[in-house]
Amino acid sequence: MESGGRVRFCIAIALTLGVVISSEAAFAAPMANLSRTLVSFGRNAVSSKHVQAVYVTNVGDAPLTISGLPLTGANVADFSIGGTCAVPSVLQASDRCRIEITMVPSAGAQNRAATLTIQSDASPAAPAITLQGAVSVDITWGFITTPSWIDFSNQAVGTSAPTQAFAFQNPEVATIPLASAAFSGGDTGDFTLNLGTCVIGGEQYGNGSGCTLTIGFDPTTTGPRSTQLLLTFGTAGAAGGNISVSYSITGVGGNAAPVMPVSAVEFYDAAQDHYFMTWIANEIAILDAGVQIKGWARTGYSFNTYSMPQAGTSPVCRFYIPPELGDSHFYGRGTAECNATGQNHPTFVLEDPDFMNMILPVAGVCPAGTTNVYRVFDGRPDANHRYMTDKAIRDQMVAKGWIAEGDGPDLVVMCAPQ
Repeated sequence: MESGGRVRFCIAIALTLGVVISSEAAFAAPMANLSRTLVSFGRNAVSSKHVQAVYVTNVGDAPLTISGLPLTGANVADFSIGGTCAVPSVLQASDRCRIEITMVPSAGAQNRAATLTIQSDASPAAPAITLQGAVSVDITWGFITTPSWIDFSNQAVGTSAPTQAFAFQNPEVATIPLASAAFSGGDTGDFTLNLGTCVIGGEQYGNGSGCTLTIGFDPTTTGPRSTQLLLTFGTAGAAGGNISVSYSITGVGGNAAPVMPVSAVEFYDAAQDHYFMTWIANEIAILDAGVQIKGWARTGYSFNTYSMPQAGTSPVCRFYIPPELGDSHFYGRGTAECNATGQNHPTFVLEDPDFMNMILPVAGVCPAGTTNVYRVFDGRPDANHRYMTDKAIRDQMVAKGWIAEGDGPDLVVMCAPQ
């Protein structure tokens, strides 16, 4: 904010040097987050059945469509796919599904491998998942764990979820020690491990004996969190070497408490013929006072927004456009648009990548429980946009020569919480 008669924060897309920085579409994009990209089944007996999980979360701004889950590689016959990620399926923003990968090894070569590809419209494409395991003819089954993976539901950041038990059993006659138990990769700092009844090194497990560990979840940030529990069995230097198996550990970090919408208040400067919206109390107070920054008055219009990310919302970033390019601000709706703006306009100053949070329409249609937000563009060198929830006002602005922008036949730009 400047101390003169102009407001430095104005919702505008600069039209300078003959270049229009504008967007007819939301530039929203689906993005796939995978809980892991390597699934190791360890050493198992011929025809034994073992299941492991991979979670897919849509961390983008638009619906993610999963169109295929093909397996490729030398040993695809030993693996099969199930779970809640049906084909086809659509994940809305922040939604997730679970791929259950089953290994039933056939007789033959010791080492088995395949690759799972998630075919989707994610941008960028989801990485491939490597599947691997080994077959041993001197065992009857292989290690048994209950459950096959650990998953924590939405847990507020900074709080601790109730711990979950993870039991291991060795059904084989031959005994083997547990050499180590530790988290490996991913968000290890968000999870806790207690050995419980398990003993490292000294205890020999076999003939159906086993032990139970406990896993805790203390999310440090919102969104999908994941790691793997790596159990290593055997004695260093022993015949056959150590046996290592990784198990999926996942959770979702949530907000500490339900966040209520805040009101984005509209102001108008008649001298500039500019409109401006902000939800920040200090900015509203300064404009209301008219001392530090003069000339702005409330229009009486506002709409709701979120000050923090919520399930299904998209971050709205705020760039400051320097004086030589317009002395205004650009608000990008969606991660893809914000990233593209920064890359295409390196002199723009990113003031906040998450200034406010809104829901993006799908093909111009807002979900139930939200309100259409419209946008018009003045088309002048002193570029300015106005946002409103009243379609009649949008049409009045268009009649004055402003340009309606947005998605779908009704040109909806965002969706406001009610």
